[in-house]
Amino acid sequence: MKKSAFTLIEFVFVIIILGILASIAIDRTDRDLKQEASETILSHIRLAQQLALNDNKHRIDNDPKWQVAYWQFAMKKCGDNIAYRVGSDTSLGGTVNGLGKSESAINPTDGKYIFSEDCSSLDNDETPSVLLTKKFGIKNSGVVASGGCNTRQILFDYLGRPYSSNSAVNTPLFENIMTEDCNLTFTLQTDQDNDGNPDSFIITIEAGTGRSFIVGQENS
Repeated sequence: MKKSAFTLIEFVFVIIILGILASIAIDRTDRDLKQEASETILSHIRLAQQLALNDNKHRIDNDPKWQVAYWQFAMKKCGDNIAYRVGSDTSLGGTVNGLGKSESAINPTDGKYIFSEDCSSLDNDETPSVLLTKKFGIKNSGVVASGGCNTRQILFDYLGRPYSSNSAVNTPLFENIMTEDCNLTFTLQTDQDNDGNPDSFIITIEAGTGRSFIVGQENS
């Protein structure tokens, strides 16, 4: 009898603990989705700049398009779905579509390529965070580039300076060096603060220095 009573008490405690953990997990998911998205994107923009600082992409063959090989953070749209890639266009294709997996950077957190071919599915060696629509609910229409960036393709030179690419292979990239800060605005499909507006955040990339941060979290 005592053994049965003790087992029942244990069972009740387990149920209570599981309920607490479940409520915490649900609350954390709701609270952190926007923050997770902003921090993930920011970390990969910074990774592109760090790779550029460590790897001068000047080509000894003096190909006039050599600057296209700068390390870059580039977003790719597929209908209203969107994903991003981090890599160096060593094939000098000049466009986001020309950036292949073999040219992509590796995500330090999981050892997978920061790459997706179609914005909605992944190979086993591709990191899930790149699928902005599937993972965070950010659609193509929910991403806007303004200020110093005329596209959503940001490149960095070996000094860490940012460029906004117009994807024109024959246009000298030096013409596209940022002269004012770039603002990338991302809008989710959630409304976590219940203010009647979709959640959103802005990542700024400073002209000249390439320093990037989440607006409102300048020390991020």
